[in-house]
Amino acid sequence: MKKTIALILALVLALSLAACARPQGSDPTDGPTDGPKPTDKPDDPTNPPDPTEPPEIEGFKEAPFITNLGTYGNVEDRLPVKDDVKVEDDAYLTVGKYGGELHRTASTGNWNAGKPIEEGLFLFRADGTVVPNVAKSWEISEDSTVYTIHLREGMKWSDGEPFTAEDCVWFYNAICLNKLDSKGVRACHQDANGDPAVVEKVDDYTFTVTFGTPKYDFIEACEVDLKWHWAPKHVFEDMVNYMIEAKNAPDDAARAEADAKALAEAKRITGVEFADSASAGKELLYYFWNYPGVPTVNSYVLSTEPGKNSINGDYYEYVRNPYYWKVDVAGNQLPYIDKIVYTTIQNVDQSLMLLLDGSEDYQTLGIDAISTIQENANVPINIYEWASESWGAVPHQIHFNLAIAEPHLNALFNNPDFRQAMSICVDRDEYASIVSDGWLAGGQAAPQKGTLGYSEEWSKQWTEYDVAKAKTLLEGCGLVMGSDGYYDFADGTDFTLNIVAMADMGSAENYAILKPYYDAAGIKTTFRDYDRSIIDSMTTANEVECMIYPATGIGDISIILKPNSMVPGTATNVVWYGNMTKETATGDLKTLIELNDKLKVTADPDERTEIALQMLALHQKNQWVIGYVEAAPTIQAVNARIKNFPENGIFTDIYRDMGLAHCWCWYIEE
Repeated sequence: MKKTIALILALVLALSLAACARPQGSDPTDGPTDGPKPTDKPDDPTNPPDPTEPPEIEGFKEAPFITNLGTYGNVEDRLPVKDDVKVEDDAYLTVGKYGGELHRTASTGNWNAGKPIEEGLFLFRADGTVVPNVAKSWEISEDSTVYTIHLREGMKWSDGEPFTAEDCVWFYNAICLNKLDSKGVRACHQDANGDPAVVEKVDDYTFTVTFGTPKYDFIEACEVDLKWHWAPKHVFEDMVNYMIEAKNAPDDAARAEADAKALAEAKRITGVEFADSASAGKELLYYFWNYPGVPTVNSYVLSTEPGKNSINGDYYEYVRNPYYWKVDVAGNQLPYIDKIVYTTIQNVDQSLMLLLDGSEDYQTLGIDAISTIQENANVPINIYEWASESWGAVPHQIHFNLAIAEPHLNALFNNPDFRQAMSICVDRDEYASIVSDGWLAGGQAAPQKGTLGYSEEWSKQWTEYDVAKAKTLLEGCGLVMGSDGYYDFADGTDFTLNIVAMADMGSAENYAILKPYYDAAGIKTTFRDYDRSIIDSMTTANEVECMIYPATGIGDISIILKPNSMVPGTATNVVWYGNMTKETATGDLKTLIELNDKLKVTADPDERTEIALQMLALHQKNQWVIGYVEAAPTIQAVNARIKNFPENGIFTDIYRDMGLAHCWCWYIEE
């Protein structure tokens, strides 16, 4: 199993690095494969061969669910022009059946419902290459400064309105440049100098993205940083105009008036009241799939029916998009399944029970859940092992905020001896055996075998269990043992490590196991878990000192494609580097940022790989994040009634977790 996963990750990484040269736009077969093989790699990855032409389709058909509604007209009129319809013809797929409900659970909204159905301009394949998706093709200028994006003619929003280049251009110029969605201009739209790209409309189905300096990885970077590149202008134009007016208001009175108008528009669209226009912008322009009345180009949209349309309720539904622009090889408009229904749960144990009795159709679980499923499932459940990208098991990583403002803590956290002490004071094998029910061993936060930067030395770095050595290291950091058996700072200031975590993720139980180890080493700790929204706010405010099971764990399949969790200043929700920037970073952290900047202006794939290795070497030297348990594959536990679920995949945020699964191709067979 581990050998197979290592092979998958190694190939993905190789192709991901090569793909950062100059991708060529086309419309090849996309979607997950049966697992990449060495022969899948093109001879020249910077100029891949022409893809196989999609099969010829005589005519299109629709779901009886849509036909019976009798309100949407002919299916041909709802799809793009025939040559621009997206055909899902991946080899592993079979022509499915229409109907039924996909049952899911969730403890909160935000990404939970969005990731499985998310669509982007482009799409990652399982082999790490990027292919067209909403965009049907692209071209790149010889100097890599101008990208010309072509859309699918006749494509529509889920409310039937035309989807055009205007929606893509307006989104960037009105929303991103004004940071109305809370994210602003992503790294994918910044040139080597940090200047934003110029996005311009050419015609209804074409727009350009122009950079001041060569941009060698815009296609991949866009799929990582932004993914979608649009918003429905016909719905949000007035609201956005009021938000811009509020941002640029000359005084408080004018700002309040414009803000009130923006909020009124937000309520008119969704029926939801927001505290201010900033929160409305973030929710509706970023987490748009969570709100009724907001059209999307996804396969499913949130119901507008009362009692089924609030992600904060006990039950809600995502219903099929009648204007979805993908079909199967027989011309059947996708998706096959009529709706995805969500039941709100209080904890992960409740969710697992619902999976076991057949009330939930699939879950992503840890490897330790296999025995529970095998022994207790009341329905047939298929178990698929997908590769994972993380540096060690994320639930068992501990992150110290190296940018924390408090001077004592800042000096301590930035001292590698402290981090080493916090690493070796825990008996990893014992801890791993307890938390994984014996499935996993102890490990360090380091690249997995088969990925760039892996070394056995790094995987075992600071993993020996040695409490006496840990205490020696702590005392070398200037800590002094107090009369209560816990260390204090040398000036007599009390030292307490305040650890936080996200609620309902099992971290309280993990902390309870770790606490005796910390106590034995003389480290006084406290623990509190918070809702994800509070953790996000605390992280943004740089208030988190230390976190178990961070919202963003360290590691990914490519430090080139997605440095967010590994390079300071590239994301806003990473605990270990907090609000650190190139201006505030020092030493190896500053060098790490500078190497990432160099990466942005380097075209040659071999040189990019060498820079990436230098960056990873700095991580190995400093071990900025501590992991206690080895990485493991993610387990996709799927009710056997669900068909067309891919057996192999890679569970990574770069691919939107379940993105390779393509749930719009699933169907139900009881």
